[in-house]
Amino acid sequence: MNSLPLLASILIALLLSRKIGIGFSLLIASLFLGVFTLGLNFDLVRCYFQLQSLEIMALVFFTYSLANLMDKLGMLEKISEWLNNSFGSMSVALIPLVMGLIPMPAGALVSASMLLPVVRNAKISAERLTVINYWFRHVWTPVWPLYPSVIIALAVLGVGYEVYLHSTLPIAIFSFIIGLFLLRKLRISFKPREIRKVLLNIYPILVLIPLFLTTKILLLSIAVSIAIIVLHKKPEVELLKQTLKKSLDLRIFALVFAVMGYKSIIQLGNSAQILYSDLSFLPTQITAFAVFFLIGFATGIEMSYSSISLPIFHDFAKEPRNLLLLITAGFFGVMLSPFHLCFALTVEFFKADFAKCYKILLKLVVPTVSFLLIVNTIY
Repeated sequence: MNSLPLLASILIALLLSRKIGIGFSLLIASLFLGVFTLGLNFDLVRCYFQLQSLEIMALVFFTYSLANLMDKLGMLEKISEWLNNSFGSMSVALIPLVMGLIPMPAGALVSASMLLPVVRNAKISAERLTVINYWFRHVWTPVWPLYPSVIIALAVLGVGYEVYLHSTLPIAIFSFIIGLFLLRKLRISFKPREIRKVLLNIYPILVLIPLFLTTKILLLSIAVSIAIIVLHKKPEVELLKQTLKKSLDLRIFALVFAVMGYKSIIQLGNSAQILYSDLSFLPTQITAFAVFFLIGFATGIEMSYSSISLPIFHDFAKEPRNLLLLITAGFFGVMLSPFHLCFALTVEFFKADFAKCYKILLKLVVPTVSFLLIVNTIY
């Protein structure tokens, strides 16, 4: 089986990710594949050192800096308070939904802590509350350009954001619609007060969106949002230092470095074509769906399917319907993974029963994936 080096590299990445993180594990796995397919030469070295890698690292750093700065300045907490005061029990979904626009590691735990004032007024089980927070916090993940998984996918595919969004938007739409069933019997209220208060805290996102749509330059858009916060809030130098230090996540940088190298090694060594040939007895759609789902499920990290699976199915994913299929498989593999940090931490935070939460989650995932597979056939 000629694709054994590629399959072995995937296995190495999955096995080591539990101990040293997905970034460093993928770096080792990519080096293993590179030595087997390209040998120890300049071509292998060149696969890793690319200008695009630095651009992605800067983008991830700026994204996390924006989120951490808003958090440390209390802006996220004030947004939560306004949603709670204005929408009552319905804010159990609105808070994680709005917070989902701001990517943060284990972000579901952040929104969960913000729900505590709401929970006191809402008669809702810990399990249902856990899944509501987890589900709505991740509705944006497959499509929002600030998420590292999307940033990496765009880099791997080499396509514009509009092309990617056209393929993946149905995932977010159907996820949101199905999630509404969790909100049945909740008291709906709409009494927005002090709108100026929320605008003074959510404006970085409101500025970022039109700026990005106009310039098409995400890095510039995020930098402008950060600059406006600094000019407006005038944070102390020490707070800025803490924010920058927290945003310098070496694991993410290692992942970007490894992903770009892995992608180039696969392309240069024709590893994807060899895999297709070895699995030619199966339809490519079934193979691709299984690989994306299993890698997402095994790691519990959104970046895993973008970084491990997407380089392999790079050419296959160029067709919009195929990209929809792949991201659907990877995303919901992650959402069902017991290793997903957001899920595990939220269950623990609300002291919910894991099995009951999983049962509710399955009732959401199964119909959503079924709808998306139907959409995929007519896309």
